[in-house]
Amino acid sequence: MAETSDGDLQSELHLLDQLLGDTRARFHRRQTPFASSERLIELDKEISAALARMPAPELKVEVRRLLDRLRSLDPH
Repeated sequence: MAETSDGDLQSELHLLDQLLGDTRARFHRRQTPFASSERLIELDKEISAALARMPAPELKVEVRRLLDRLRSLDPH
């Protein structure tokens, strides 16, 4: 069960990293509203910190929260 959980966490971390990259690219192409730039910068910092953390059960909850926030900020 722990291996499945670790695999799920790794998949979610990869998805979070990929979505952040996509959002950054859309922002630079001005496809994400400039009005959300400060929130995006703050979220970018939080995501980078989460990606740098060692895998742990509480990280999975954090990753899901960050995914939800990123999707709400840039729903593409």
